[in-house]
Amino acid sequence: MPQRIVLFVIIAILFTFPAQAQEKFALVIGNSNYTNFERLNNPTNDANDMKRALESLGFDVDILIDSNLFNMKTAITRLKNKLRVTRNSYGFFFFAGHGVQSRGENFLIPADANINNENMLPQLALSVPFVLSELESVGNVLNIIVMDTCRDLPSAFRQSATRGLSVVTHQPNGSIVVYATRAGRTALDGTGRNGLFTSQLLRHIVTPGIEVKELFNRTGADVIRASNNNQIPEVHNHFFGEAFLGSRRTTPEPPPLPPEPLPPRPLPPPVPDNMVSLNGGTFMMGSPVTEIGRNENEGPQRQVTISPFFMGKHQVTVGEFRRFVDETWYKTEAETGGGGFVWTGGIWQNKEDANWNNPYFDQGDNHPVVLVSWYDAIWYCNWLSVQEGLQPVYVINGRNVNFNRNANGFRLPTEAEWEYACRAGTTTPFSTGNNILTNQANYDGNFPYSNNSRGTNRQRTSPVGSFAPNPWGLYDLHGNVDEWCWDWESRYSNNAQTDPVGSISGFCRVVRGGGWYDKGQDIRSASRGGIFPSGRNNRLGFRVVRSIVP
Repeated sequence: MPQRIVLFVIIAILFTFPAQAQEKFALVIGNSNYTNFERLNNPTNDANDMKRALESLGFDVDILIDSNLFNMKTAITRLKNKLRVTRNSYGFFFFAGHGVQSRGENFLIPADANINNENMLPQLALSVPFVLSELESVGNVLNIIVMDTCRDLPSAFRQSATRGLSVVTHQPNGSIVVYATRAGRTALDGTGRNGLFTSQLLRHIVTPGIEVKELFNRTGADVIRASNNNQIPEVHNHFFGEAFLGSRRTTPEPPPLPPEPLPPRPLPPPVPDNMVSLNGGTFMMGSPVTEIGRNENEGPQRQVTISPFFMGKHQVTVGEFRRFVDETWYKTEAETGGGGFVWTGGIWQNKEDANWNNPYFDQGDNHPVVLVSWYDAIWYCNWLSVQEGLQPVYVINGRNVNFNRNANGFRLPTEAEWEYACRAGTTTPFSTGNNILTNQANYDGNFPYSNNSRGTNRQRTSPVGSFAPNPWGLYDLHGNVDEWCWDWESRYSNNAQTDPVGSISGFCRVVRGGGWYDKGQDIRSASRGGIFPSGRNNRLGFRVVRSIVP
């Protein structure tokens, strides 16, 4: 279930009116089944559950599911007209679905929107300032606007728009603005049918006689407790009167309900053989402009947060790849498509007979496999997942490969996961510090051997684990062979990101780590390159990772 930020904006404009029956009207929208963006699991549940809760409080509720822009705007006009019948009325607007900000303005994304860049947002998405101004213009007693939106930008404008919704700058007197978590932080989806904040709000909103500020105090306290202090709501209070969404308190308030018991924490999965369990964390990805050997494509440096995952201690070996070939009769692209490039001692030259089993240097089963394309690595990952009784990560249809991040099978690391693992908590150019020596990694053609059946070429791979591991127990992330990653090669985002997976399209897939042929500056933690996914050469291999999922 994708992670989402829940933004609740409550605009309350209160005046003194003669006592009369309170009119209450609501518009609830839940967009889950997006045509052109990632499908969301919670919005339909959130909308239907909020509708039932509001109806129990006496609201006349209009609900839209998977709505387009025209119907959303039309429904807002209907809500505004209902509220105008009497100024002694409460209005409630609830939206769950994708949301984004661009140039300081927030937008709610319709279910059928086809938005290729952020310049199309004003025409194809629902402007939040439009919603606020429409309801504020009525002049009724109380208006509440609730937006439960995803902070992950649609990929079409990740490069330019700002991630997430911005804080509403216009806050009328008599308003309360509540964020489900602090600005720039990620809210939890919870383990049930609703997001964490929404589930707690639904629990308290139907409490008899609860005043609106107390409603959000209780909701926030329960969110903090349920998240073990990982999610802390943020409240901006510009309202100093009293408001009750249900009935007013007529009897002494009962003691607070005892907190619901939290489900037991699941035990962490066992660490697979020959893999290392890496705790999630936040690091600065890319290189600073002052780093020696830096290339422009290593920036801008920005903050990236990584979820926990397993990573192979070693690069996939010849012996491991041989078992895949023997059991499936798989033919690599080098074997079916004209060989691959090898270093002849003076130039890189394509050899039609070069392949993983004939890399033009001596190797054993404990050497990293080379001369495999990105597609060869993808097929190996899916085969290994099936062998281990796991859900394959990739859906392969010819040259089209889709990535299921929630599957528990083997896969290639994302570029961000690879650099996070390579750095192992360091901020220096190498995990070994500011420099790296030839007795710490295989690079610059310095790994010697005597059994040379290919003439004068003394450069080749070393057996995996020939050098000391990095501080997290991982071998050969610097040098030996370049390693395929999932991502298409593209320019980094300027913004902080969580578990980025790169662009949705491109020409070259990212390779990381550098190989036995490369100079020292090319095996730095931040160094990156790109190769056509069908490319193969005898300094290019891969290693596998696994997501830690229930």
